[in-house]
Amino acid sequence: MGELDTEVDAPRGATSREWEVFVREDTADPLTHVGSVSAPSADIAREQAASLFGRTAVTLWLCPADETQRYQTDAATLGSGAPGDDATMTVDEMESATLRGDNR
Repeated sequence: MGELDTEVDAPRGATSREWEVFVREDTADPLTHVGSVSAPSADIAREQAASLFGRTAVTLWLCPADETQRYQTDAATLGSGAPGDDATMTVDEMESATLRGDNR
């Protein structure tokens, strides 16, 4: 049996922490989620993320997956999420709810 034929019976998350990886390829670009890595520490996660995703990145962010809030389609809407709830905001409402209102 070769060294890569060893069977691991522990679940993936039992030995390492999952880290979400975000990169910015140019200073003018937004951060983009590019994937995740498993590593026991932030330093090792950074090394793995840099080798996998950092070739063209000017910025690399790591975020512990278990501390990241994730929302999908229906749960990502504004408002209460109740059927019929209109989450549309006027420009004035949006600007008053953000810092952008100060720029007007």
